[in-house]
Amino acid sequence: MSMPTLPPQPHRPCLFHTKIDLLESIALEEIALAHILNAEAEKVQAFVGECFDFPTHPTNKEILAINKSVNQLIETVLMKEWLLLRKLENVLEIECDCCKKDHKKDDKKDHHMDTICSPFKPLGSL
Repeated sequence: MSMPTLPPQPHRPCLFHTKIDLLESIALEEIALAHILNAEAEKVQAFVGECFDFPTHPTNKEILAINKSVNQLIETVLMKEWLLLRKLENVLEIECDCCKKDHKKDDKKDHHMDTICSPFKPLGSL
C-alpha cells in the first residue's frame, strides 16, 4: 500500500478549518497504524504458514521471539491509539464561532455554508 498524500491546502486562519485539519491528521494516523498492523499480520502469516505448518520449521526460541515482537508492536500501537483518542477528545472540545450559531430544526441549509470560514466552495471557484 502506498502512503496517503495530502492535497495542497491554503492557509486556514479559521478555527473551524484548524479543527478539520486536526481531525484529518487523526484519520491519517489511524490509516498509518492500520498499515503497520496489516504488515505485522502478513509477517506472522508468512511465519506460521497457510496451513499453520510453520514452513520454516522454527525453533521454540524463534517462535517466542516472534511472539514477543508482535506483542511489543501491539502494545505500541495500543498506546498510540490511546493518544489518538485523547487527541480526538480534545479536538472535539474545540468550539468555533461558526459552530456556536443556533439554527432552527427546519433549516436544511448547512450552517457552515454561509460563514466566511466555510470549507465548501461553489463548483465555479474550484
